Amino acid sequence: MDIDHLLREMNALVIPDILYQKIADENSIKKMIQHLIENDALPSIKRESKNEETAKKKLEEGNKMISSAPLDKLIEIYNEVIAYALPSSELLARGFANRSAALTNGGMYEDSSKDIERALEIGYPDNLKAKLYARKAKNLLALNSMMSSEVDDAITQANIWVEKMDDNNRKRVKSSLDQLKIKKSSKKPFKFWEINVFLPKIPDDNPKILRASGAIGIKNSETFGRHLVATKDIKAGETLWVHRSYAFTLMSEYRYRHCWNCSRYTWSSIPCNQCSNVIYCNEECRDTAWQNHHDVECPAITAILAQFGSSVEKCLLWVRLLVRALKEFEIIEALYDKVNEIESTRDPILKLFTGNVYDDTKYASVYSLFRSKSYPMSIMGIERLIVEILFLLSGTTEILFGKKIDDPTELMNNKWTTFIGNLICRHIEIVLTNSLKITSNDCQGNYVACGSYLAPLLDLCSHSCDYNIDSIRSRDIVAPIAVQPIKKGQQICITYGPNYWQSPAAERRQSIQKSFKFLCQCTACVNGWGPDYQPLPCVEQLPDKITHELIIISLKCATYIPMINLLAKRFSKDITPSKIIEMMSDLSSMLNLLGGDRYPCKEMIKAKKALARLIICIRRYT
Repeated sequence: MDIDHLLREMNALVIPDILYQKIADENSIKKMIQHLIENDALPSIKRESKNEETAKKKLEEGNKMISSAPLDKLIEIYNEVIAYALPSSELLARGFANRSAALTNGGMYEDSSKDIERALEIGYPDNLKAKLYARKAKNLLALNSMMSSEVDDAITQANIWVEKMDDNNRKRVKSSLDQLKIKKSSKKPFKFWEINVFLPKIPDDNPKILRASGAIGIKNSETFGRHLVATKDIKAGETLWVHRSYAFTLMSEYRYRHCWNCSRYTWSSIPCNQCSNVIYCNEECRDTAWQNHHDVECPAITAILAQFGSSVEKCLLWVRLLVRALKEFEIIEALYDKVNEIESTRDPILKLFTGNVYDDTKYASVYSLFRSKSYPMSIMGIERLIVEILFLLSGTTEILFGKKIDDPTELMNNKWTTFIGNLICRHIEIVLTNSLKITSNDCQGNYVACGSYLAPLLDLCSHSCDYNIDSIRSRDIVAPIAVQPIKKGQQICITYGPNYWQSPAAERRQSIQKSFKFLCQCTACVNGWGPDYQPLPCVEQLPDKITHELIIISLKCATYIPMINLLAKRFSKDITPSKIIEMMSDLSSMLNLLGGDRYPCKEMIKAKKALARLIICIRRYT
């Protein structure tokens, strides 16, 4: 069943509480299982995993396109080769080796060298090894012409193995080695920004919120519900917290481009050793994913993909929450007790806590997130989804019930079926209400959504069309920083849609009302601010000493605008990470010199826009 098709076909419903309480109750779950049994409509459990024939076809496809296809497309094909090939097989070695050739051609010499080592370690054919050693020498020379001993070692190995090649290949390799001797120039190494270079130090001075600044706190009110506020004055550029996403999944079309553990775009990926559905950027990510969730997902993903098609991202995020919960509490009885404890807690803030602190890595921080009662499908549609997920999981993993259950009658009579069904229902609501899009550069200069993630503390932030924080994101790590001074007592706000300098107030309000069911009352909407809003300058209002300092830094910041505009259009190797960090620091200093009491003014709005745009550029290229 395609979830997107189901959402399109069924009318959107706002479910009254009396009906809402009947979703996933014991009778409805049993009736739906019985209905699907009687109509022979339960999904079949597809168990196919590695597939050598598919790997061979993909390898042939990549080899035909190696001199003509765009690099990112070529790498994706070879990523599928390594995903489908059997572990330690010659076909896997060939996938690594051929991908290394594409990476060398693209100037990605470090990634190519990783693939060469992997191919050699697995057991690349003796009659082809000379090509790999010659390519390794070329990579080393392109990275650093001073690495003479390492280059010489690689050339020596190439000359040893070249005698095992046929005449045509022997001539090609010797020609390559001759070019290395004269140090024929190679393409300059492709430069990447270091993944974590922009991530700030993790603040850890908040006694109630782990891995967060002591300048924020969680409050609750009838008007705003639970929300974050500044417990003291916050300066622009200040880091408020650094958290990993609680859970994320990739859209189906990005599973062979991005790491399944951290979402990074990966050029020299490695496969899961069990399934053919996902890739990882390195062994550490593979091991972490296996420990945290993939050992459970692995046998289920093939079945879920077969059932839900391109909509697997949504379904797997619901499943990921369930797996995280079961892993945290180890046995279903302990999870049941925790859910009952949360439900019996009357304080809406304490519902989010584990012990006496807010810990974003714990299930309580997610279970109690706000859930909209608005469903884009019928009650029967939701119940069918729940039963299908239950059936696929119980038939492929033991984590739900302590054993695999592929008999639907046994599933219907199990005492925990209703409880697990209710959790899946809740996870559907949580994801539909709170999930955020993972965005990435698609290697063509476009900023695209490639998946969804949950960041529970960020989900507590209120909305404003004139938001005061924005997030630096690297892989699956989220680090919100202040993009203007925030006074003590003010709410910490993100934007749920367009901000005021992108869209007129009436359009913004209509969009927010439609998507989130509330009328935006932020300052920008109340005052009608839009793209044409021009606040007055405030430089003449400042003391002489600050004015002089401000003029110096504002002139410096003015030179940053063209660089930021360039980065917004395309990646520029000439703008280094250190320069971007300097720009962020100077723009924050300018905002702090002006001070929160003078917001909004022309100078602050200009600096804030530049800082916010720079953060978007960082997200795009990391």
